[in-house]
Amino acid sequence: MTKMRINKNLLLGFSVLFLASCITTQPRTSPRQSESVYGNNSARSADYYLSEASKRDGSAQAPYKLQAAAAYASQQRFAEAYNVLRSFQPTQLPLSDRDAYYMLMGESALKQKKAFEAIRSLQAVSNPDSHSMRWNAHYQVLMADALAANNRLADAAVQRINADDLFESVAQVTQQHEKAWQELMQSPAGAIELKRERARTNKELGWLDMAIIQHRYARNPRSLSGAMKDWQELYVGHPAINYVNQQIQQLGEIDMIAPTKVALFVPLSGRLAAVGSVIRDGFLAAHYEKGNSSSETADIVVYDSAAGDSMDTLYRRAMDEGVDFVVGPLTKRNIDDIATYRNLPIPTLALNRLENAYGPSNFYQFGLPIEDEARQIAQYAMRKNQNRAFIINADNSVGERATKAFIEEFQSLGGSIVKIADMSNGQNPKSAIMGMLGADRSEKRTSELQNLLNVPIESSGQGSSNADFIFMVAKAKEARIIKPYLNYYYAYNLPVYATSTIYNGSSSRTRDNDLEGIMFTDAPWMIGSTSNIRATKSSFSKLIPNSTNAMARFFALGHDAYLLMPELSQLSAMSDYSIDGLSGILFMDRDGNIVRQLAWGQYNQGNIIPVN
Repeated sequence: MTKMRINKNLLLGFSVLFLASCITTQPRTSPRQSESVYGNNSARSADYYLSEASKRDGSAQAPYKLQAAAAYASQQRFAEAYNVLRSFQPTQLPLSDRDAYYMLMGESALKQKKAFEAIRSLQAVSNPDSHSMRWNAHYQVLMADALAANNRLADAAVQRINADDLFESVAQVTQQHEKAWQELMQSPAGAIELKRERARTNKELGWLDMAIIQHRYARNPRSLSGAMKDWQELYVGHPAINYVNQQIQQLGEIDMIAPTKVALFVPLSGRLAAVGSVIRDGFLAAHYEKGNSSSETADIVVYDSAAGDSMDTLYRRAMDEGVDFVVGPLTKRNIDDIATYRNLPIPTLALNRLENAYGPSNFYQFGLPIEDEARQIAQYAMRKNQNRAFIINADNSVGERATKAFIEEFQSLGGSIVKIADMSNGQNPKSAIMGMLGADRSEKRTSELQNLLNVPIESSGQGSSNADFIFMVAKAKEARIIKPYLNYYYAYNLPVYATSTIYNGSSSRTRDNDLEGIMFTDAPWMIGSTSNIRATKSSFSKLIPNSTNAMARFFALGHDAYLLMPELSQLSAMSDYSIDGLSGILFMDRDGNIVRQLAWGQYNQGNIIPVN
């Protein structure tokens, strides 16, 4: 949404004109009428009015000081205006000048970031409606700004909304409506609901109801779309619709996916049977969870994708049996078979991700690729201004993929790779670490010096730690060997960021002490990143043991696959839309791939703790 800001100079100009109509002076001894101060070039300077005030005694000074303060304000010298206004009491002015005093004091206090004093002064204005429309419009904007500065955002928004009839141009109305909408979006929902209870006009109610809808259904596009349609029928032609995010307005045009019969293709036999079974358990857990909160749930049919049938045969059988959505398959080989279709007849959410970007229509990919983790670690490090990295690859299964993804992302963000220690093929960890840190050169220099002097010299073992952090891909077993070498060669102060391969679902105080301080990315379900997740894991640990052990990531994958089905249209249409899953915060890239934003965990005294 385009953000619009109030032009301070424009408002200042209004203040010059608006205050003029309210400042009057005493007969004979008073200066010329205030319109000349704000409205034409013959206005005197602030020094002139202060000089005139000094020639008088007591209350007779007040009108001149008010004129001086106004002259300062016309030059945006609000600090001087504030000090002049503080030098006398408003009760020393004629009644007809006091509103001008209170408004100018309110504006001057607001410019000095004295928000509460500004509100108090502006509230002392007796009757804003008794002044000209211009004067009143300026007053209403000042009051809204003061309320916003006091964090009374819903009050500020309603103040602007109710003043829109006072503004002279469409641009001013649009400007204030935009500010009102931003304030409503930033306001707590409870404050908006309280304002709605007190609202009396259709104008107020339309704005407040739209804001309540956005707050209430921000994470539920289906309900949001329905609520907005109801709102549009109730508030025909209401301007609030013009300030809602365009992507949200398009929700009404999205064809929601609401399957009635879902096929789950997972291996239930063969070498991947255990994985397929856990995915199925997670999928059904989400299904029953949804069934407890909704009367509209789809029928589920589970197919064994490892039973020997081709994907084409399995797909056609599912269609013949009335399936209108497919989740799976799991293996890349089976996904390749489906991806050869030019157009898939029914929506399909694969449980893995192919390397090429191409895919048929109606085809979505969701998995647990290590590349998502590597890219997130690169982004995290750059946000921390850590732009020089060591890399340790000690994993012969996914290490190469993770390292490649990390380097591509890190360098694209401006980072540089200092050195890589590759021990994925069984290289000696000590030698690899020494080479990466430059400790091997230190030991060589020590040996040469010892031979030259013919006296024993102890090597410091200290290498050149010229990186900001270490990116590591390693299982816990290998990491327990690597980390002590990092500590020994004086790299103990370097942060170590690892992928989820370092954690298998359990930890030990005695066994994992050597991993102290290592941070890693993983599914929120694995780390237990919220109290709700921890409570749910506790209840599932006995009911479905594999849901909380080393297989737990696949449980989260199955669970989230079920959550994704009705959300795919929204994810595809709205680039900034995401859903909170057990495997991460999920959003869709432009190729139709579901990308995970993972949680962070850290080894602390042998335990895993969530890191915000």
